Amino acid sequence: MGEVNVRVVVPDGMEEIFKKELSVLLEALWKAKKKPRVKVKDIFGMMPSEKSAKELRMEFYEEVFG
Repeated sequence: MGEVNVRVVVPDGMEEIFKKELSVLLEALWKAKKKPRVKVKDIFGMMPSEKSAKELRMEFYEEVFG
């Protein structure tokens, strides 16, 4: 993993608060990156429907991509 050094000017006495806030932000970004992605094929079968999965996919693609 790479390293990035950031130089920021903050008011006196706010250094530790800034470091804590930055670490919380980076942790949240890291967790968001690790989150499992839900794919379209994973959600089929969750809602009852008269249409087949293929028909639902075709409708979805038509709505998204025109």
